[in-house]
Amino acid sequence: MVGKKNNMEISIMTHADLVIGQYVSFVVTLNSDEPIEPCKSIIIKNNSNNIQFDKMIIPISNDTCNLLSGGTATLGFTVLQKVGGQTVKDGSPITFDVTTDALAGGNGFETVKFTGKANELDINSLHLFIEHPYLQVPSGSSKLPSTAIHTTLKNKNTNKELIGTPIFITSFELHEMKEFVFKDAKNNKEIPVEKVGPNDGITIFSDSQGVVKFYLSPKLPLSNILGLKTVILNTRYESYSKVIHVVNDCDPINMELMDAPDISDYDPDGIAANAGLSYFLVSIYDYNNKLKIDDIVLFFVNGNYTGISVAIVDPKKQLNNYSMQVPYSIFTQGVSSQFSYKVIRHKDISLCSEALPVTYLGGIPYEPDPAVKRNYNPCIVHTSLGVGPDNTIPSGYGNYVNYDAIMKYPGYKYSGLFVEILCSDTHDPNATVNSVPLNINDITLNMYINSDNKNFKKSYNQQITLNEIGSDGNANSIFFHIPYGDIVDVRGTGNISFDYQFYLPEQLGYGVSWDANIGTIPDPGHTDNN
Repeated sequence: MVGKKNNMEISIMTHADLVIGQYVSFVVTLNSDEPIEPCKSIIIKNNSNNIQFDKMIIPISNDTCNLLSGGTATLGFTVLQKVGGQTVKDGSPITFDVTTDALAGGNGFETVKFTGKANELDINSLHLFIEHPYLQVPSGSSKLPSTAIHTTLKNKNTNKELIGTPIFITSFELHEMKEFVFKDAKNNKEIPVEKVGPNDGITIFSDSQGVVKFYLSPKLPLSNILGLKTVILNTRYESYSKVIHVVNDCDPINMELMDAPDISDYDPDGIAANAGLSYFLVSIYDYNNKLKIDDIVLFFVNGNYTGISVAIVDPKKQLNNYSMQVPYSIFTQGVSSQFSYKVIRHKDISLCSEALPVTYLGGIPYEPDPAVKRNYNPCIVHTSLGVGPDNTIPSGYGNYVNYDAIMKYPGYKYSGLFVEILCSDTHDPNATVNSVPLNINDITLNMYINSDNKNFKKSYNQQITLNEIGSDGNANSIFFHIPYGDIVDVRGTGNISFDYQFYLPEQLGYGVSWDANIGTIPDPGHTDNN
């Protein structure tokens, strides 16, 4: 007889999607208002032939065999790749029963039945999207910065979300995880770091929508570097994420600053791309040998990280000469800027430089890189009215982004532009370009503007949902909002381009550029309600 107050639970979803080849461990917990009989066991029964348990009978944890009001046991099994010489099929059922011979108050515990499925994993869905890969530690603040990190696990063949799937997240280098704090999807409960094999990491289960989400923050207000790796245990499935840089603020009063970066052919009146190159050369002077192998140099404009970094691998070749290539596009043309750098290393104080005043005079237009291979569809640009098919601006010079396209209309929520990136679960190997795979969510959108008065490049990572837009549209697409302030008052017959990039295994994917003309001067006497 099963006791009404006797409860047995397992730490994985009872209908979880598991990956073929995966090793899965879980905890069985017994609870009761009555004392539980000592020296009893958890017993696995009726398991399907496509899994293999380490042990079918595991003692309930109890060192002294005293009476217990609760107890646990940890079990593990492997989802087999072959059974009887036959490959385990995608979608095949995985079943087993968790039972116990323990009694509490003379009554037993109800059997827990597991009914999941074996899946082939889409390896691209293991790639983690890091919302803020650059974390600035404020000087004198006790609150350390954090970033949300997430992905959606999907089946390789059906593109369906995988529910309740355990994944192991660890670091590129051994034992770096212990320098950080990890919290759950609501940023409330801390996730413990555990040792699995030679390295430390955290185990997270995908939720009912297939989403894996957690938060990360540094433990100490020191500079640090962390590269995350997502692993399906006991398989070859693994994916590397962007590197997270943690940088503490510079204190010019209490710290010695490095010399400002030196630009080849620098002129205090301005620098220009006269040689036709898209980059300029920078020298970092380190006469006191402060920089070491594995240090990372990050470049800043007006105190903002440019996304350009250089790893020090050979100090003799890289330092004290013009060896570092930095694109002119980090500057806004005609605007005086402060160019500087910081050096970060593991668990240490950042080194900071003096700033070099730079005015970029032009010479190279802001445009998508012509040298990269572009295998994905151009984006679709929509007016401020929304992302429906009637609100698109065609690509091609002669088509205009004008003021009417970006203004805020009565009864509408937004001004500016919306940019749509098409996603699909189909891929035509014979096509010149394809839609972005549905499992991709880490996309950077780039905007390039050249005009009489404004010349710049700007990148966007923050996406917007159809629900936030309040408009009909393609539910499979990814959308970005371009704020009104970024594109208003562009004078003359300017040009505007959009392209995007995203991570694929071991490479970047690029979208074909969208191009048009732009002129967004408000009409005389216009009242700006944007």
